[in-house]
Amino acid sequence: MAGQCPDQIHPSQLGDHSYFAYLEIADIDAFYKSVVAAGAKICKTVRDEPWGMREFGLVTNDGHRIMYAERRS
Repeated sequence: MAGQCPDQIHPSQLGDHSYFAYLEIADIDAFYKSVVAAGAKICKTVRDEPWGMREFGLVTNDGHRIMYAERRS
């Protein structure tokens, strides 16, 4: 778990405000395939964005969302 805050709203109920991290990585397509194969819960499929990043998001077991990205030039 990323952290336990029993008196706070659960991350899964925060909508767009439940992001825990935004990580830039290399070879995002290979990493995406590996996390999908491992059974990760995907909240945003891998795609190119207009701001020059290729991104996808997953949901941790405790409800936080982590975004992974690779810069496109």
